[in-house]
Amino acid sequence: MSRICNPTLAGLAVMTLLSTSSYTHADEWEFSLAPLFLWGISIDGDATLGTTAAPLELNFVDDILENLDAVFTVHFEARNGELTYFVEYQYVNLQPSLAEGPIAADIEFKNTQAELGAGWAFADNNRTRWEMLLGLRYMDQEVDVDGSLNLPDGPGPIPIAINGGDSWYHPFLGLRMERKLTTSWTLLTRGDFGYSSSDNQALNLSFIFDYRFKNWGSAFVGYRYMDFDYDEGTGDDRYAYDAVQQGPLVGISIHW
Repeated sequence: MSRICNPTLAGLAVMTLLSTSSYTHADEWEFSLAPLFLWGISIDGDATLGTTAAPLELNFVDDILENLDAVFTVHFEARNGELTYFVEYQYVNLQPSLAEGPIAADIEFKNTQAELGAGWAFADNNRTRWEMLLGLRYMDQEVDVDGSLNLPDGPGPIPIAINGGDSWYHPFLGLRMERKLTTSWTLLTRGDFGYSSSDNQALNLSFIFDYRFKNWGSAFVGYRYMDFDYDEGTGDDRYAYDAVQQGPLVGISIHW
């Protein structure tokens, strides 16, 4: 299968951006909102539009920051006792250029990713909380390629116009651990696996260090890794995305 470079900046996926100075009681609610967090994604993989494919190998610093046209991200959590509910939304619009051999093209890539889920704490003490996660992940991708093919002995530039994409979803199941390191620092780790079929699955891993600088606020830094394997349709209607998205994660959380 050929390759295309599919960048998805936005980031965090069901990552816990909630850190608490003490665990809640069953009759108390705690809320956390992380607006406009940044997932510095680098992408290595393949994407296929119909019968045409191209490599998607983007480095965050060299490629994505230069070609970022729009981004919006938000992560929200609500916790009451043993239960945690979370929702996340990410939108990224990238417009990189491709110059490889005889091909020169402008690419527009729109990526939307959303999650909705819940966690149940099956083990909890004053320092460590373990949660089982269950949720649903949604992906929507659009790719437009506008360029030309210049053959050495050809009559001139041959126009290239390709567009495609798809939307899909899958349920996921995983674990999350919250470990109090000090009164201010918390380590958050998560792993989950999304599966709908052999052609629609994803592995999501992350760890975050969260620093609570005020009762109402914290800053976090970490790393996230996602491996997507999606393939749907045949012929001109085919869209495939087989790529690893990974990179550092930073942001601010507001707590109340």
